[in-house]
Amino acid sequence: MQKILLVGELNDIVRSLNDCLSKEYQVQLCPEQTKSVQAMIRIIHPDLVIICQIGVKEIDVAVFELLQDKYPNTPVLGIATSEGWKQCRNFYKKKQFNILFRPVENIELLGKCRRLLPSEENKEEMETHKKNKDLWRRKRILVVDDSALLLRSMKNMLEKYYDISLAKSGEQALKMIPKVNPDLVLLDYEMQGMDGRDTFEAMKDDEEMQEIPVVFLTSVSDADSIYSILKMEPEGYILKPPDEKRIREKIEEIFLK
Repeated sequence: MQKILLVGELNDIVRSLNDCLSKEYQVQLCPEQTKSVQAMIRIIHPDLVIICQIGVKEIDVAVFELLQDKYPNTPVLGIATSEGWKQCRNFYKKKQFNILFRPVENIELLGKCRRLLPSEENKEEMETHKKNKDLWRRKRILVVDDSALLLRSMKNMLEKYYDISLAKSGEQALKMIPKVNPDLVLLDYEMQGMDGRDTFEAMKDDEEMQEIPVVFLTSVSDADSIYSILKMEPEGYILKPPDEKRIREKIEEIFLK
């Protein structure tokens, strides 16, 4: 059952709202103090917050600021008079905040809640759509190498299938990753300056980068060199010069995981 946090003074109007909403939703009452609202949100994780401004001389706008700043994805419905609307009109202009003016009929209240809260079936459908959309979008790959020739070659091989970004050094790659948000990094192991090992370690030390899979590009193929690469636990390695069929197979293997 979907959950509603009903914020306001415990008066006859709030009790009436609670009786109406409880027919379809799990309702939790809460005083309008900001600390109480924040604590209750953390406990019940409501799908909708309703703020009843009726009976409150002047609502604490900190409650609205909390909802806007900390819980922007949670819809908010205010029930107010024109005077209450004036106190918080800057918030009600925003998409997250909705309003019903007193007097509110039960059928109007429930209808508004149904529009703000998709049914469980619709929520599942929306989630499935989001997953499918993410599955079928073109994956983003960042290729990092200090050879301009290899960067051009890799771009020509892969741009038919993926969105390709290029970096010519480890330092440039670390600056680009937050902007590009790649699904995979193909990283030259033997670059000049900040080499592949240092770049890889810097990524693993960063919370926002550490989950991005990395495949090393290397021209060394002796057992000791390959072992030192694999000890770092990348997603894999590809020998230079890269073969299009081999590199595509490796990339798809990673994405299928």
